[in-house]
Amino acid sequence: MVGCRRTLSCCSLAALLISPLTQARDASQWLQGMVDAVGQQSYSGAFVYERSGSFSTHHIWHRADDDGITERLLRADGEPQEWVRRDGQVQCASSFAAVSGWHGDAPATLNPGRLERWYALDVLGKTRVANRPVTVVAMKPRDSFRYAYELYLDDQTGMLLKSLLINERNVLLERFQFTDVHFGELDDDQLEAGPGCLAVAEPQPEKLVDTSGWEPGWLPPGFTAGAPIVRALASNESPVMSQAYSDGLARFTLFVEPLGEGALAEDLLAQLGPTVAVSRRLQIDGTGYLATIVGEIPPATAERIAASFPHSAGEIAQ
Repeated sequence: MVGCRRTLSCCSLAALLISPLTQARDASQWLQGMVDAVGQQSYSGAFVYERSGSFSTHHIWHRADDDGITERLLRADGEPQEWVRRDGQVQCASSFAAVSGWHGDAPATLNPGRLERWYALDVLGKTRVANRPVTVVAMKPRDSFRYAYELYLDDQTGMLLKSLLINERNVLLERFQFTDVHFGELDDDQLEAGPGCLAVAEPQPEKLVDTSGWEPGWLPPGFTAGAPIVRALASNESPVMSQAYSDGLARFTLFVEPLGEGALAEDLLAQLGPTVAVSRRLQIDGTGYLATIVGEIPPATAERIAASFPHSAGEIAQ
């Protein structure tokens, strides 16, 4: 039973053996339908999130209308965690973990044709999730720089109802799965944040340093950078620069924070489930910074990115 829970063949394919393998739409069309659902469907529901054998349960409210997309996420067990965001921008959060721990949403923009350069796409068949019929799309990486995915897409709306993240040894690293979902309009009070959701400071227009100091010298093929953001989660905290990188599905974020006078920081490599964190000290114009890569990419990929920083403290000391 342990092996069945951990391997791709037992976790997902067994449920598909009694389903037809021929689908009316190809994998690219299903992926495009998933993207469209983000901006078209309003819903509320409950889901479970699993990594490294640890489970958490969550409630989500998602409203898509002419004013844009508003989402509220609330953790239903353990330490209280909540955030609200509008059009992808976090408005309030109970903690940084409440935002960084969210992996279940489908990318708002995704180009299936571009993804086929980095993943082999395949429609596996049909099953059910949250008592709704779904079609399963597999995405197998064409290189060693990213993980494999299985996406379970609602037949009626195209919405992502379940996803599995699988490493090169067919070990399940992460599971996101709705247990209940309802489509329809939402009231304003359902999207109202609780008292523990603290307003997030607006992004600051200025940059920490010249961006050439913190941009990695190497990126996995297909990964591109988003706009850098400098912000503090609370008014009494130091601002941190963050910049997201994605191939359209897999993603990681680079965080850069200044090290205070006499502050000590060590290089770090840690992994929890699919999430890897790698830190490197940087020295730019005599000022110390700590750059940290956090994302759902293989550890070897993250280490190679971190090793490519042009201004690492280790290089300058040599």
